[in-house]
Amino acid sequence: MLYTTSFWLTLFAALHYALGASTPGCGKNPPASGTKTIGSNRQYVLQVPANYNTSRPYKLIFGFHWLGGNMNNVAPGYYGLRDLAQEGAIFVAPNGLDNGWANTGDRDTTLVNQILAEIKNNMCVDDTQIFATGFSYGGGMSYSLACSNAKDFRAVSVIAGAQLSGCTGGETRIAYLGIHGVVDSVLNISNGRTLRDRYLRVNGCQSKNAPEPGRGADSNFMKTEYSCTAGYPVWWMAHGGDHVGSPSSGQNWMATHTWDFWTKAIYAGVENPTPTGTSTTTTTTTTTTSTTTSQQPQPTGNCSARYGQCGGQGWNGASCCQSGYTCTVVNSFYHQCL
Repeated sequence: MLYTTSFWLTLFAALHYALGASTPGCGKNPPASGTKTIGSNRQYVLQVPANYNTSRPYKLIFGFHWLGGNMNNVAPGYYGLRDLAQEGAIFVAPNGLDNGWANTGDRDTTLVNQILAEIKNNMCVDDTQIFATGFSYGGGMSYSLACSNAKDFRAVSVIAGAQLSGCTGGETRIAYLGIHGVVDSVLNISNGRTLRDRYLRVNGCQSKNAPEPGRGADSNFMKTEYSCTAGYPVWWMAHGGDHVGSPSSGQNWMATHTWDFWTKAIYAGVENPTPTGTSTTTTTTTTTTSTTTSQQPQPTGNCSARYGQCGGQGWNGASCCQSGYTCTVVNSFYHQCL
């Protein structure tokens, strides 16, 4: 009897998660990769994963370009994230008007909402794993979405950004990563600290000194992980360089840390990984550390956290679960840690 009850509870949890994460586009043939036109003649580049599976919910990642750039500067690499995704995510690079993201009258927020609706209706998206990143003006647009669309986006990574595209709302929790150069000659690092400080407050983070390196190479960085409400971490990464969207040499640590933040840090200490907006949970399990050039080791290895994917047809990620959880078959395409 106990086994039967446990089995049905496990099955219910798996189905609840799978149904909650799926979008109307699951089961439909996807659109082709390439440039799309939407709304009032706005455009974006869509990158559909190779061997796309119509029944598998995918991460959805938005990449925003800098002032003077365009969507084709972001696609196909997406700030180094596409290689890390290993064809396990849908990527979108919207095109800004006048090569920027002024967001006048919320026109760019409207564009993002139109793209979200179109992709969810036509592709299989895990709507608990939607992310945004961008450099400079694109960082400002990512910050704007953190303010206005926290119910849609799970986390953002703002690279050398400032409040350039507005901030409607901004009082709903969202996982936040800020990256900035200490000698940024375009957008002073004080801008990045201001954006960070909003989410230190909103996410209920504990006060902590955040050391920063001196002037030098952009490969030299220091990271502070704040203790915040579980599921809503804040990371601050300051490097010794100027206004850059990726390191000028060496490993692209901005991409690898962004990927770790989105795939590991947001689940630390979380019982239910689904975003809950203004949740009153106050558990604080994320630790505070600082580092230079090398990544911090992950205590749980490469295994998926609770509710994470651990297998299935076409899956190239982790095939094991963190201690205490079992990789459970939900269907032939989706195995989950429960």
